[in-house]
Amino acid sequence: MPPLTLTQLSNSTFYISSPSNVGVIIYSSKAILIDSGNNREAGRQILKLLKERDLELSLIVNTHSHADHIGGNEFLQKRTNCRVAATSVESNFIEHPVLEPTVLNGGFPHIRLQNKFLMARPSRVTDILLNSGKISETSLTAVPLPGHFLDMIGVETVDEVLFTADSVIAEEVLEKYHLNFLYDIKSHFKTLEIHKQRENSLFVPSHGNPVGLDLFRGLVEYNEFKLNENIRIVLDQMTKKQTSEEILAQVCRYYNLELNANQYVLIFSTVRSILAYLLDEKKVEVLYTEGQMLWRRL
Repeated sequence: MPPLTLTQLSNSTFYISSPSNVGVIIYSSKAILIDSGNNREAGRQILKLLKERDLELSLIVNTHSHADHIGGNEFLQKRTNCRVAATSVESNFIEHPVLEPTVLNGGFPHIRLQNKFLMARPSRVTDILLNSGKISETSLTAVPLPGHFLDMIGVETVDEVLFTADSVIAEEVLEKYHLNFLYDIKSHFKTLEIHKQRENSLFVPSHGNPVGLDLFRGLVEYNEFKLNENIRIVLDQMTKKQTSEEILAQVCRYYNLELNANQYVLIFSTVRSILAYLLDEKKVEVLYTEGQMLWRRL
């Protein structure tokens, strides 16, 4: 991992650019983190940056429980005894990280899924948050961002900076991979629609550079466009009754994607979420026959 650096965005709001961006809120001689990076090494470098400024880490606010957002929790909490805050359902995954690959795999995660990319080290959640409103004893506000995972939040600062977690993904990432992990397609569309009305001065996605209002709205539009494209591609591949896995294979052939074990469970989960959305929209039907679950376009 290359050395991490601390960049000021506004008066008290900073961020650390990394594979999964980290927000840093500085007040008096203390710091609050928004997420903690993708692994233990990120946590080590973050603590070094804080110590260089004589800052005491008081709290980590986790936007959600995916390993690339909580990867530094365990190291930082052990070294500083800081508090960790998350919404109730996400806290279960933070304290029991095996739940992430278990959910993605739909059963016990085989050995190739038990890795730091899908399963962070456990940390203790000390503060259970509501997904909306003031974050206790801070100047921060939780903003509900459903869709990407079970109960993901964004975090808004008094400087009108909004950390948007994984509710939007940088264009270059979507252009390269075409699909990103999504849990609830309908809720994600609603989140994107609400994003179009936001008036914050600056937005920090977890994967991508901070952007102003105009660029953010363009980014939201592109994320919406790409998701609609994904849905269309899934439908287009359904020329006959097919299993979920056969549909995934066709989508991968269309986008020319080769998946490793981690990518397979993440993208397969997204495809299944799209199929669930299409079933709710009455555009497909699902059949159970001869030990198979088959999908058919209506």
